[in-house]
Amino acid sequence: MSALIPSWKKWLLTGLEEDGAAFDWTARSLAKLRPDTQATQARLVAKANGIWAAATGLRALELLSRELGSPLEIESSIEDGARILPGQTLCTWKGSARSIVIFERSFINLASYTSGIATQTRTTVDRVMASGMKNPVRITATRKTLPGYRDLAVESTLIGGAHPHRFNLSGGLLLKENHIAAAGGITAAIRSARSTIPHLLKIEIEVRNLEELKEAISAGAEVIMLDNFSPEQIRTAVPLKTEGVCFEASGGISLSNLDSYLIEGLDVISIGALTHSVKALDLSLLMSGT
Repeated sequence: MSALIPSWKKWLLTGLEEDGAAFDWTARSLAKLRPDTQATQARLVAKANGIWAAATGLRALELLSRELGSPLEIESSIEDGARILPGQTLCTWKGSARSIVIFERSFINLASYTSGIATQTRTTVDRVMASGMKNPVRITATRKTLPGYRDLAVESTLIGGAHPHRFNLSGGLLLKENHIAAAGGITAAIRSARSTIPHLLKIEIEVRNLEELKEAISAGAEVIMLDNFSPEQIRTAVPLKTEGVCFEASGGISLSNLDSYLIEGLDVISIGALTHSVKALDLSLLMSGT
């Protein structure tokens, strides 16, 4: 059982509560025509090319529907990470008509979101792998996610083929410009971090120019974020890299300009747009007879 089933159940339930599902008058009127004891079938259909990232959501939906007394039987053979095509049936739902229409929007909203992230991520990773780089850069997402949705968003980037960055503030140490300003400079910030963090954590620091980069390397930073560096600046920076130091490019990178950042010697590219500017994957639930 996936560890993310509780997260899916939580957000499915939140969707039902926001929708006022308990007093869904449309569904109640439908129940008069098709009693809850009468089995109805619906199929979830893809309306665009993409990467599926809601298999766990289907399992969560099935469990939640039983707990709420409106059980759905869901059949699907598509696993997370599978490529899907327009017109493809992704799964079938069997249950009362009322249960199907009540759960429809909450599930599709989440599945469209997670599959949209996975689709955009896979497109990005495929672009890197097709670039011919001898040492392909690692694509990572960022913490630019809506509160509460991080588990689903991060899992979707992993399904799409990316790697994780720090999951939260305790998952790594990253000294950004405000931390550096508060500490009184790059060297002071790194020394303070070194005396504070657990021995298993690396120190990453953000730099804005070559002078700051050289100071960060001298002060012992293990990961250096080249923040808003142009491709030309990155090419100038790469020869300065010393053994054991990881270079990460970040800031304003997207599919539209990714190719210019695929530079040998760069180790990581972090892209906030994988989660904060995602296009939802178009899905539709069609009940039998429609």
